[in-house]
Amino acid sequence: IRLLIDDKEKLHRLALEVSRLTKSYVKGKPLFKAVDLMVEAGERIAIIGPNGVGKTTLLRSLQGGMVDDSQGALLPDAGTVKWAEKARIGYCAQDHAADFAQDETLFEWMGRWRRADRGDDDQIVRATLGQLLFSGDDTKKSIKVVSGGEEQRLIFGKLVLAMPNVILLDEPTNHLDMESIESLNTALEKFTGTLIFVSHDREFVSSLATRILELKPDDADGPATLIDYSGNYEDYLSSQDIG
Repeated sequence: IRLLIDDKEKLHRLALEVSRLTKSYVKGKPLFKAVDLMVEAGERIAIIGPNGVGKTTLLRSLQGGMVDDSQGALLPDAGTVKWAEKARIGYCAQDHAADFAQDETLFEWMGRWRRADRGDDDQIVRATLGQLLFSGDDTKKSIKVVSGGEEQRLIFGKLVLAMPNVILLDEPTNHLDMESIESLNTALEKFTGTLIFVSHDREFVSSLATRILELKPDDADGPATLIDYSGNYEDYLSSQDIG
């Protein structure tokens, strides 16, 4: 997998500015409240924390409406999310049902993400599917019969074709075998854009993150606390006295 960026679309300095971001699922009970965040272009940020604390909600809220609702964007209850003017966001959800709602072949589905401004043709689409280990016969089968791991690989192919300069990933290693995880890891290490991802995979976080955002639940059932640590995962664990 090669996640390339058009040089003309490369972001410089600030990629994202978040001010006083608040989001609730139950009215009056925010998952997180008044979150302030500045993200520099090129940072690789891991969002960590226990299940149910609001990691996915935070990631979806960071999209700030720049991705349509079918792709999981959430508008905040309060606060602002401001992306750089040239930001092009690629999003990988945990649940891909919305991405594969139509009955079409793998080739037809992947062809939807080609970039006309770059002159992508059928050969580019086939080459991308080949990179993801889908043979010629595979490309003719319906997306309705692919496995969870194949769905995940197709989403990565969508990112390859779309060439976003910002990638948001929610548990991207789910359903992947070790070889696919290593391939994704390598691609993201070489990705020169901005990366924000949710993961429970400590090894994956350790190998990629240059900054850690931890959502910690409140003992009194209040909004989670956001710990923002500028450093890698090992340094973060040391700072928190976690082995």
